[in-house]
Amino acid sequence: MPRPKTGGRKRGTPNRRTADIQEKLAAMGCDPIAGMAAIATDEKQDIALRAAMYKELAQYIAPKRKAVEMTGADGELTLAEFVLGSYELEKNVEAANRPLSS
Repeated sequence: MPRPKTGGRKRGTPNRRTADIQEKLAAMGCDPIAGMAAIATDEKQDIALRAAMYKELAQYIAPKRKAVEMTGADGELTLAEFVLGSYELEKNVEAANRPLSS
């Protein structure tokens, strides 16, 4: 049976390094998420940089999916599995393409 937790940080409390970085960014008035969003939506920026910013931002609204093997009893992909996989992929792409809300 596990022992009850005593001492240490409470759940959800950032470690010292994270807290220090957050304080420094706040003191500078710097919001990295807002900065990435600004770059992503700036049409003057290179498309590769904009795509990289969208990719980074997508992690905050759409969890990364694990690879799932989709095969039938004989090892072949079934039609139902193919359609379901396509639907899930389309849903994820639509979620990633939704505009960020302020």
